[in-house]
Amino acid sequence: MIKFMGKAIIISSLMALAVPAIADDYLCSYNARLSKADKYNSSGQLIAKNYSNNTVAAVLRQDRANYYVYGKANREDQGDCVFSNKNARAKMQSYLASGSMPEYARRIIIDNTPLVQVDVYSQHVEVTIIENGERAPRSSIQ
Repeated sequence: MIKFMGKAIIISSLMALAVPAIADDYLCSYNARLSKADKYNSSGQLIAKNYSNNTVAAVLRQDRANYYVYGKANREDQGDCVFSNKNARAKMQSYLASGSMPEYARRIIIDNTPLVQVDVYSQHVEVTIIENGERAPRSSIQ
């Protein structure tokens, strides 16, 4: 019984250490289809010119501006709890630009029209690619 109690204390101590020192509260999630329209700014200039974090962040920011400001929402786009505000969109872009992103994810976002899920926290944003947006190869039965 004593050996078991010791292990339980160690496990609970490790779990307590895993809690971040600064609270980063979950706020909401939304889905968005990152379309060709999201890859151009409001002046019509292409922003999807390279595969940098900055460029991907700009595309995600433009998606939210298209949704809230320009009426260019895609069928699968959903509203969110934060990004109707221009300053909040700028903050999202800053979080994403300074975050880590695998190269394959950057390439999917820039080259395709993926469906993404965006999880919004008070101090960061997480993006998950749900569907990569590539066209499935055609097949036929003869």
